Order: sequence, then structure tokens, then C-alpha cells
Amino acid sequence: MEKYLLLLFSWLVSMSANAQDVNIYTDNGFFHKFSIDKSDTLCFLDSLMILKNNGGEIYVEQNNIDSITFGTVDFKNAVLYINTEEGKEITSRDTFMTCHFKMNGGTLFKSFECNGKIRGRGNSTWLWIDGLIYGRRPYRLKLNNKTEVLGMKNNKDWVLLSNWRDGSFMMNAFANELGRYLGFPFSCHNRFCEVYINNEYNGLYQLCEQIEKDDDRVDVGDGGAIISLDVDDGPEYSPNNGDNFWSSIYNLPVAVKYPKDEDLTTTRMEAIKQDFNDLESLVNKHFYEDVAKRLDIKSLIDFLIVQELTCNVELDAPRSMYMYRDSFNVWHFGPLWDFDASFDFDWGDMYTGHTYYASQKLLYGADPANNPNYSWGTRFFLRMFKNKQFVTEYKNRWNEVKGNIISSIFTRLDNYKAQIFSAQARNLLRWPIYWRDGVTKINYDSEYSRLKKWLTTRITVMTNAINSYPAGY
Repeated sequence: MEKYLLLLFSWLVSMSANAQDVNIYTDNGFFHKFSIDKSDTLCFLDSLMILKNNGGEIYVEQNNIDSITFGTVDFKNAVLYINTEEGKEITSRDTFMTCHFKMNGGTLFKSFECNGKIRGRGNSTWLWIDGLIYGRRPYRLKLNNKTEVLGMKNNKDWVLLSNWRDGSFMMNAFANELGRYLGFPFSCHNRFCEVYINNEYNGLYQLCEQIEKDDDRVDVGDGGAIISLDVDDGPEYSPNNGDNFWSSIYNLPVAVKYPKDEDLTTTRMEAIKQDFNDLESLVNKHFYEDVAKRLDIKSLIDFLIVQELTCNVELDAPRSMYMYRDSFNVWHFGPLWDFDASFDFDWGDMYTGHTYYASQKLLYGADPANNPNYSWGTRFFLRMFKNKQFVTEYKNRWNEVKGNIISSIFTRLDNYKAQIFSAQARNLLRWPIYWRDGVTKINYDSEYSRLKKWLTTRITVMTNAINSYPAGY
């Protein structure tokens, strides 16, 4: 691959007088476009191809390169057309309705067409919309046949995220890329498409995988389990679901996502409940060696880094905090999910819902093991900070990963942003979003810049705090 690309680049340089555009496509949804006459050098570092261009740098993972073309490309976003039976409105989060899907893959992906079902999804983002507070609705899609969707592997189950609160449209994308950067298994991919429902333009969406048990989703094996620590799906707000319980020590709302339906027998439910309670007991005692036999401690460390870095206050509820138990009977944190109420979201503005970045408050404070501002349930996540070995590993892990977070992840986000630039303009025409004054429109570009600036400062704030954490005992 390296020899091929070097020869190709040399040939293109010789043609630079024609101002050729070079377009690099990757199999994970990236599209890089640059003018050859504005390029400086092409080099390789580890698995990356690095192009220096107009004083900046473009990074492309060699193994992900799908194809390279030349000439001007009119980039086209993917477009999904959804037509429900008899043109009926989608009004339920609980009941699927039949529909027809037609996906135009645009510049990057394959097109497809099939029948399936659709329903609403989400909690606040769906409920508040019924009161005409929020605009685009989020949806759950179920195709009749397993299908490759926007380069993601064959499956029937997919999610359309509206990202309505998020003025940058990139918060969930950042969390997904952060998960991949830290090495979280089963992190969702980021894809974007414009959506028409019953021939009416419904705006820009993020399309990603449904979190579920599957070889290419969360591969836990038939004897494994997937749970979500979530007040909405748990026994507090969904007491009649039959798939949830309160944990015995930290009083956490636990919703069982796998097994489900008829496979979640009373016996299996009780076994999962007892096993999670046993894990809580070990965490409560916080002896490192004992906890490590039943919990992937690295996943806990990375999970806590993600929640603090994004200032995800929903850790305290908790909401959308996933865990899974693998075939070796070990629990893991992840996959990551739902970050559009993070980044110091202003909950006083929850119904208008677009105000972020006001402060750099720290969720865990100066002493996570003894933070007085969090509920008893949240102490489950922070209890291990009482352990000296855990604190040492946490500090080491943060100092290992902090340096390249912005450069690595925003290289990817910048690419996504360029792809959906025109789609965002169309989206704002369809769904004008205003600040609290009801007059000033939100601006995606300025919000994206604010996101990056806030995160850059966040890393410095966290570094100072983490390196000063008490050592534990």
C-alpha cells in the first residue's frame, strides 16, 4: 500500500499544474478532498498516511483506505426516505408500524431499499416533543432483512438520533470516537443522513447501531448479559416492565437489555440480579484483586474518564450507563451512549435546550471517593477511588491518553463536519433553532468551535485535578 501511494502521489505532483483534486475514500465513512497543487509532503507513520496541506495535516489510516479518485467531486450526503403504511404519522415509542425504507447512499455508501418497521425512541427527547418543545423526533428502525447500512455491518436494528439539543450536532459523535480512541469494544459508529418521512423533509439525523446482543454489536455470548443503569427504563419510571430491579447495596435502577422477552425467564432474571448484587458487594469492599476477578477495571477507568471529560451529569441519575457480562463471567462498562445532555448542559434551559459550556465544574471534585455532592447510587461508580492501586492506575491512564485526544478525535469530527455542512444548512431551514431570546438563531459552526475550545480547556482542568487526587489506601 505504501509503495502504491507514494508512486501515485509522485505522479499527481507532476500533474499539479492542472490543479487536480485528490479524493480519498475510506471504508469507515471518511472522505478527504484536497488540491494536489496545495500539498506539501506525503509520509507514513505507523499505520497512518499523513498529508501536509496548506500548513495543516490530514491523517488517514492506511488499512481503512477504500479507494482514491481524481477530479472535482460534488459531495452528496446519504438520504433516507421513509414511507409509512397509508402515510400514517409515527406517534408511538412502544408500537412499531410498517413502512418502506429507501436509502440513497450518496457519495460514500451503497444504496438499498427494503420494507420494515419504525417507532419512536428516547425519553425526554420524545416526551417533550409531544408538547411542541423539541423539533425532530428520534426513531428506532427495524428492517425486514439484515442489511448493510452506510457501511456498517448487516443488521436489522438501527437508530436515528435527532441530536436536537446539541447545537454542534457532534456531541454523541465525539463520545463514540472517544470510545474508539480509548479502545472501548462495541463503540457505535457515526453516520449522518438526511431524512424524508412520507415525502416531507424531516432534517439531518445521526444514524447508528442499536445497542443489543449480536456478534457485531455487543458480543456477550448466549450466557452473557447486557444491562443499563437507567431511571427511565428501570423500576422507578417503568415499574411494570418486568425486566428491571433495584440493586441491593447502591440502590441502582437496573434494566436488563439481554436476555429479553421470552428468554428472560424468572430464573435468569434472578441470576442476573444476584450476580450484579455480588459485584456491588465486591466494589463496596474495594479490594482491588477481588474486584478485578469480576470486573474489567480498565473499562471502569476509561468509563469514568469519559463521564468526567464530557461532564455527563446523568451519571448521578443514572441514565444510559451500559454494562455487560461476557462469557467469562466478567462485567465490563460500555458501550457508551447518550451525551447530548453533557458538556455542562444548562438544565435550567432544558425545555429550550441548547445552552452548554458555561463552566468547567468537575463531577468527581477534588476527592472522588468522598465527594459529598453525589447520591449513594453514584458512589458505586466512584467507590474504587478508595483503593490506592486503582487511583494510581487511573492517574497513569489519564496521563497516557490526554495528550492526543483533541488532535486525534477532532481530525475525525472535522471530516464529519465538512461532509454534513450543506445538510446542516438545509436542516436549519426546516427546523430553525433559537436561543432563549426566541430571536437569535443557533449557529452550528460557532457551537462546534465552542465544543472544541471547551474540551481543550477541560483537559487542562482535569489534568490538574486528577494529578492531585488523594492516593487512596
